[in-house]
Amino acid sequence: MTLPALAARWSALQPATRGLCWFVADQIFLVSTFVLIKWLGAHYAVFQIVFLRLAVGLVVLLPTIVRLGPVALRTRQFGGHMVRNVCSTVGMCCSYLALTRLPLADATLVSFTGPLIMTVLAVLLLGEKVRWRRWSAVGVGFSGVVLIAQPSAGTPLDALAIALFGTFITCLSVATAKNLLKHEPAIQVTIWYTVLSLVLAAPLGIWFWEWPAAADWPLFVGIGLLATAGHYCFLRAYAEAEAGYLAGFGYLRLIFAIAIGYFVFGEVPTGWTLAGAAIILSSAVYIGWREAQVGRRAGPSRGGTPR
Repeated sequence: MTLPALAARWSALQPATRGLCWFVADQIFLVSTFVLIKWLGAHYAVFQIVFLRLAVGLVVLLPTIVRLGPVALRTRQFGGHMVRNVCSTVGMCCSYLALTRLPLADATLVSFTGPLIMTVLAVLLLGEKVRWRRWSAVGVGFSGVVLIAQPSAGTPLDALAIALFGTFITCLSVATAKNLLKHEPAIQVTIWYTVLSLVLAAPLGIWFWEWPAAADWPLFVGIGLLATAGHYCFLRAYAEAEAGYLAGFGYLRLIFAIAIGYFVFGEVPTGWTLAGAAIILSSAVYIGWREAQVGRRAGPSRGGTPR
């Protein structure tokens, strides 16, 4: 099949479906980034990892910035960008710190409070209408997380608190990003995110700097590449689909985390984990099916157009 034919098929999809595809790609990139962060976090300060992640992201975006010229940073939403980037940077530092101090499964499970928080914020801050079926499906999915969450012996409570706070403030960042995407294209929001967050993270990153070993540089670069690609996919997803709709699919990250945990770290999932994952996956599939039915009856989604 030719590229124009593929592009035509892509354009013919419902905006919510296109948003879901971008979102799934973001979740894969995100879990892959978590693995590298956990690996490097045993030897380097979190602030250095955050700083290099953003620095590599800026290098990746430089050709696009040069091509776009001054328009790349032209904005009337500077206040929104600043609020969003403060939340993103703080949330990133908290999440990375939690990953270095908690088992990968525990850190991932804590992040699954995000879809519930995001659904509430989608109503309160974005004015989105969340139907009772979606509320029910998200609630069922969260019950799967509760089923999996068997307390680990010796888990540091302060690390859990940091992870929960990071999840909450990251959800605030997501809600702010959705508003920004109503006024600016995803690539411009990505550029502002990388530049401002790098400025915010630079002081602590330089303060805690330790020159990486030669063998670790590819891992640092990998974090920057994966995180930047994931962030762009994330923005494209929220430009296409409603935040409350995508929140229900955040549970898919657990499926990816279980698979990577097994193949990379040799973590064998328990029966409770598999049962909870089945509930979560069923919930996500139902949300997608239900939204597709509503979309066909109501016409094009109001989630937006490609940016």
